Parts: sequence; C-alpha cells; structure tokens
Amino acid sequence: MSLKTYKKRVVRLPMKKFTLGALSVAVAASLMSVAQADTYTIQQVETPEKVRDLFPIAINDNRHSVVLGQLPQDIEFDLTELSETTLASIGIDPEVDDLETYELSVFQYERLVRSLRDSANTVISNPRVSFYDAGFFNGQSVTFNEFFEDTDDATPEQENSTDHIYNGLNNNDIRVGWGSAPYRFNEFTYTTGEGDDEQEVTATYTSRAFTRQAIWSNGSVTKTYPAPEQAYLGGESVMMDINDHNLAVGYASVAVSPASQAFADDCQARLDDGTATRSLYTCLWQRWINLSNATASNLQSFYSRATINSNQSIYDMNAMLWQLDADGNVISTEQLGTLLDRAEGDEGDFSSYAIAVNNNGIAVGQSWTYFDGIEETNRRIKMPAIFIDGEVKPVTENTDYLWGSATDINDEDQVIGFVIRRVQGINRYIGFIYDIQSETFTELPSFFNGSSTIPTAINNEGLIVGTAEIDADLSAQRRRVAFSYESNLEGARFINLNDAVACDSGYYLVSADGINNNGEIVATGILPQEVVDGDGETVTEQFAKTLILDPTSGELNNCSQEENRIERQGASTGLFGFISMLLIGGLITVRRKFSR
Repeated sequence: MSLKTYKKRVVRLPMKKFTLGALSVAVAASLMSVAQADTYTIQQVETPEKVRDLFPIAINDNRHSVVLGQLPQDIEFDLTELSETTLASIGIDPEVDDLETYELSVFQYERLVRSLRDSANTVISNPRVSFYDAGFFNGQSVTFNEFFEDTDDATPEQENSTDHIYNGLNNNDIRVGWGSAPYRFNEFTYTTGEGDDEQEVTATYTSRAFTRQAIWSNGSVTKTYPAPEQAYLGGESVMMDINDHNLAVGYASVAVSPASQAFADDCQARLDDGTATRSLYTCLWQRWINLSNATASNLQSFYSRATINSNQSIYDMNAMLWQLDADGNVISTEQLGTLLDRAEGDEGDFSSYAIAVNNNGIAVGQSWTYFDGIEETNRRIKMPAIFIDGEVKPVTENTDYLWGSATDINDEDQVIGFVIRRVQGINRYIGFIYDIQSETFTELPSFFNGSSTIPTAINNEGLIVGTAEIDADLSAQRRRVAFSYESNLEGARFINLNDAVACDSGYYLVSADGINNNGEIVATGILPQEVVDGDGETVTEQFAKTLILDPTSGELNNCSQEENRIERQGASTGLFGFISMLLIGGLITVRRKFSR
C-alpha cells in the first residue's frame, strides 16, 4: 500500500481572509503508478496539486491529452463577503464566529468552493469562484491554461473567478475550448416604500464582460473568438473540436431569443419607471442561470422521473465552423442552422451545436427540432445532427427516440452518439453508430437491455469507447463502467474495461473518454482514499484520476465476477452523482465533466 501525503496548506493572507486548516494524510488503496494488466497497462497522469480531481477529455495520436482539473485547492476567501445563508450552509454563524480569523476545515472549504462555482451559485451578491481548469498533458506533466484569469490587484475583477475548459485537440497538439470572464462586484441602488416609509437600498451584485468565449491554444499562444451576439451578458462562444486541417467547430450566440428579449424589455421598463429592484444585468443573468439548469419537462412522466437537462440560454445558438490557419487566425466562419425552423409561437431559444469534426470536414452534434416533425412548443426536443456541405441533416427520425446527440465522428464517416427511448416505461440512453455513406443507423448493444449507454469516442478502426450502466437492477443510481466495443468486428461484445486491466490496480474505471488511432484510451478512474480530517477522523473519499490505457497482448480478466468485485464495488458507492460529471457535452443534455 503506497502513501500520498498532502502538504499542510497554510496561506498567509491579509485581514479578512482565512487560513485553510491542514489536509492531513491520504492513504491510497492498492495504488501502483503503472499497473500490469492482461489487455491494457495503466498509466496514471499525475494530478497537479492545484486541483482535487483530474478528468480526461480526449487523446490524440501523439498520446497527448486534454484534461479537466476540478475543485481548485488554493482559493482564498473573504468570509465577510458571503451571504448568511451560504455561511450557515458550511456551519458558520457570523454572530458567534470571527469571520476574519476563522479557519475552514478541508470539508468546509470544498463544500464552499462547490457552492460558489458558477453553475451552482444562485446568490448574485456572493463572490464567484473558479471550478474548472483546462489542462494539457504532454506525456510528462499537466499544464493549465488560465487565459482570462485576472491577477491584477489594481483592477476591480475578482481573482479566481473564471473557468476554462478544453474540449478537443488535434494531432498537431492544437487544443480548443472556452473560458469565462472574471467577475467583478457592482452596486445597484433602488427605492422601496412610499412617502415617509420611503428608503434607499443599495444592493451588491456580480457581473462579467461575457459568459463564455471560445479559445484556441498551441501551448504558447492563446487566441479568443467572441460571439456574433453579445447583448446583455456579453455572449457565448464555444469551440468543441478541431481537425488536423485547422477546422474548428462549436457554437455561438447569434441572437437573443424572442422570449428572453421580451423578458429584457420588461426588466428595462421597470428600470425606466423606477420600480426595479435589480440591475438589467442581474435580471438577465438570473434568467440565464435558470435556463442553463432547465430540464425537458415535456419528457417527464410518473414512470420516468430521471430528468433530462435541456441546457438552454437567453440566446439562440448556431453551430459554428471556424476555418483557421496554423496560427489560429480566422480565414472564414460559417453559421449553421437547425434541423427544423422555429415554429410560429415558439419563443424559446432554438439552437444547434457542433460537437466533433473529422478530417473530411464533416461535423456532428445536436439540434433543437420537434417530435415527429409537428411544430408545437410542447414537442420541442434535441436530436443528433450532421453538418455537411452547409446543410443540417438528421441521424434518425424514428419516433421511438425522444432526445439525443451525436458525440464523435471518425475519418471513415462513422458517427456515434446516444438517443433516449423508453425501456419498460423508463427513459434510457441508447448508444448508436451511424454510417453516413450508407445512411445506416444501428443501435449499439450494451451490457443488458435498458443499460443507459453513452459512447464518447470512436477511432478510425471503429473501436468505440464510453460509459454504460453495469447493474441490471431498478435502482435510480446504477453503477457505471468504462466500456470498449469493436463495432467493425462481427459478433463483438461490450467489454467492461475493469476486466481489461489488472484486478488489483486499485482503480474503478467509470468512463472511457477518448481513443486514438493507436488504440490508446484515456479513461476516468475512481480511487478511494482514506483521508484523515482536521478532527483526526478517518474517512474514505473518492478521487477522480486520469488514466491512459495502453493496449498489450493478452486475455481479459474476470474482475467483475471474482471476489475483487467486492473491493471495487466499495469504490463505486454513491458514485451516481459523481459520475454525472463524466457524461459528455455542456450542450448535449448531460454536461461534459459536470460537477457532483
């Protein structure tokens, strides 16, 4: 059993800051830096000390990867800036505790960071903190890109209030993704009451220059690409992938949706007549965060209570193609539409999103459309889409499917993704492969009927990897495992990648996130570690690790059937919420590497 010691984090801070208490010792369970396996060997990518967890995103043919660091470990807080509700949620009473000298435990610190991250922090007066770090693994170590981060004390922007994510890379080690602008504090003054009861109130709120902006990086230079539409919140643009010919794909805001424009007009009218209690920015931001966390309520039923995130915005988004040169300069751009036009009377945001692109210039992703082509608001759904020769084409129009997205495409023009259909009355994710040339749509097999399956990547040999449920019980929180599937091999079966590595590796592989043309896989492994907290109590926590699986000759193990399964099951306890962050695509229903 190897040991990993966490350094004591004592941060020298100015007044009104806290000093984080000791993290103590973490004991790794059966960890080997390189574990021998029958089918794959494992290399763990070292997690930088800056973050708690490290998730893989993609791997190229150089065996280099883009990764995502989550939960930074070095943020300083001024506890006096937090709302009383937020303080109470981590066990602090401002009437009793001295906020200027209070030392957070590691568990208070992590809970606070999670609650102040952008997607979860609904208190507009709270400071906002970074949660995601875009990383690149060059075969030796991980470096993070924090391009938009503000570090100048002379400016009003807050430090550690930006997020950065790499979504893809090509074989030239060019990576693309997005970053958010730093937040700053503002004040808004309004009047309440009438006559003698009238009083002036000044409220504090946070704002930023833009919501998200696409980024391109070659490791030494980073470039950005603003959205066409920037009204109210500064716009959103995201790059999701780039091919070897420097064609980048993603999406960007192109208009304010009709419903959000009407909402903005109402906010402005209240400002004009003096009845507003919040700024125009706050008014639109609160609508944006509600829409970004929205669910497809029209697809819910008593029998299928699992929610489908619709991930909306105040903006209409268009799938985007950016043709770049080798230095990231824009040669041309192209906006692409949706599978169907927005129906008359439908005023919600109506968008399309490009997720992946191959070296033939064909992009795939997702688009809003209407179930069975009937253009009614309550029949809005998102479905897989192909962007080819300036057109948007469906992968399937089968009405058995209620939702879905394409997630990847290889150079053989094979598309993978997922659709949702009801299996015994429950919404289940069904993996698919679609051949563009033959226009053939095929559901992928899985571990059992009704196993929710999400393919994440496919290489040019047709080897597919992803994540799928392994337990065939009725629990809402069924275990997931990383899988591989040789789609071009007749009679191929789904492989639980936990059976393809050494049974005593210590890792529980929950998601295979990328595969290159050498058959090398980048996967997420969960490692349970015993952590001694500040009170001297020993608890077991689960840490996400980035693993590279290198193929070797040999036979599969039978880890999931032997006694070792009990040990690995311990590593998966309560993992459903944790694994929800592993499922692909900020835009494609299940957010890419979203937080627990």
